[in-house]
Amino acid sequence: MSGMGQAVNSPEPDIEQAATSRLLDLVRSFITMHVSWKPLFIGAVITGDDGMRLYFRSPERDLTYGVDVLISHTGPGLLGAMVSPAFLANENLHKPSDDPHCDVIVDLTDY
Repeated sequence: MSGMGQAVNSPEPDIEQAATSRLLDLVRSFITMHVSWKPLFIGAVITGDDGMRLYFRSPERDLTYGVDVLISHTGPGLLGAMVSPAFLANENLHKPSDDPHCDVIVDLTDY
């Protein structure tokens, strides 16, 4: 996925509405009781017709992760992986970030 610093075309209104609805469903799934070792969901942005970047703060590593996902592929397995400290800490998945809102990019668009 290209960096957040590049120009992004806005999706069509009906596509944006569907993506926003799916994003709100995802946000609801991340709202839980705070657990000190669990990554904290801090935000999200729609990045395209089927893309979004979810932001998590790691309490153990002092990092903010930007996790790129496809909206159409966000099922229970992917959601569980994103809130796992070990999964986000896997440096084999990390890419340098050009997004001012996160330290590391984790591309899960192929997940």
